Amino acid sequence: MAAFPILSTPPSYPIDPDGELEDVVLRSQQEAGYEQTRPRTTRARRNFGVSYIGLEAADEALLRAFEITTLRNGADSFTWTHPKSGTTYTVRLIAPIKFTRRKYKVGAVDVVIKMREG
Repeated sequence: MAAFPILSTPPSYPIDPDGELEDVVLRSQQEAGYEQTRPRTTRARRNFGVSYIGLEAADEALLRAFEITTLRNGADSFTWTHPKSGTTYTVRLIAPIKFTRRKYKVGAVDVVIKMREG
């Protein structure tokens, strides 16, 4: 299994969402006014969001290659170590990695990565 690449710049804080559990409850409103609930799955997965501010071109190229080649455009899972707690999670990308060019720093990009455990 692939591991998240080591970048030259640490992530910016806060990590948002930081291990927030997804809602795994199915809810059905009944005509009598009560609500019936049941679990959709037996395990709730955690969501993580990591941002990097002002990444240099080498780190940008590394992340793009990681997403496209290693993760096959985000289809595969990978191991990611939480920068604060040091806990390692097996995660997948929720959406493509978002790269935004910096206006005042030539060649630098801001990056947002959304991941889900599982």
